[in-house]
Amino acid sequence: MGAGERIRVISELDPGDGAFDVTDDRVMAALREAEDRHFWHRTRNEWIAERLRNVGVSKGARIIELGCGGGCVTAHLSRCGYEVVGVEGQRGLVELAASRASEARFWLHDLRRGVGELPERGFDVAGLFDVIEHIERPREVLESACTLVREGGMVVGTVPALRALWSRIDEQSGHKTRYEVETLREVLRGVSGAEVVEVVPFNRALVPLLWVQRKLVTRQDRSGSARANLEVPRAPVNELMAGVLRAERRLSRWLDTPRVQGSSLWFAIRVVPRGGVEPPT
Repeated sequence: MGAGERIRVISELDPGDGAFDVTDDRVMAALREAEDRHFWHRTRNEWIAERLRNVGVSKGARIIELGCGGGCVTAHLSRCGYEVVGVEGQRGLVELAASRASEARFWLHDLRRGVGELPERGFDVAGLFDVIEHIERPREVLESACTLVREGGMVVGTVPALRALWSRIDEQSGHKTRYEVETLREVLRGVSGAEVVEVVPFNRALVPLLWVQRKLVTRQDRSGSARANLEVPRAPVNELMAGVLRAERRLSRWLDTPRVQGSSLWFAIRVVPRGGVEPPT
């Protein structure tokens, strides 16, 4: 089945609508290269797959990724043996995602219209990877995601962390905030019909580097800073940083303390069955 045959059209965003300019060929080329090669994307994909295993999501589980963008995470999870559906409103991004993930399915849909038009329910997991920081009312988005998940299933995601790292890049990316552990927990605790499983910092080693990088990159114009933020480091540096973050991941059980924050946060909430009783496994 070709990439086009795996895309179901429900609704669609205007190409010029949104913080990320899919009409700029240079930015799109930089995005594709970054998501394929940049240490940040590669190690984030590995982190997501590992955390899913840690919370008991086995191969073969059905995952819906809301706001899948160019399919970087969707493709990785598909290669890890999950059955994945990616949802995105920009046709250019969905086509890129479908070209990456030959086993996944995709729904072209403007998620600002909600999830009521999506044709399936009962997923084991709904993923929101670097999505809710773009939303004014994240609880509503999380509660909508919960309606797509079976009882006892999970809604998981990642968000940028540390308000101290806020910069013009966040503004250009359409971020409403960068989360702290407690502010994210507060949002998650307010989600009706769900319980918090975990909130875990990661990418701790990047905090000082990002602080410097943000100061330098934001001096450029909008298009220039977008491309610079996506620029892949030279190969030795890229591989070194990937190694550092993988080492951090192996040490995460000892680093998991409120005093050692990361530039990103992972979260997982569980959809509580009616009556509050966990279904038999």
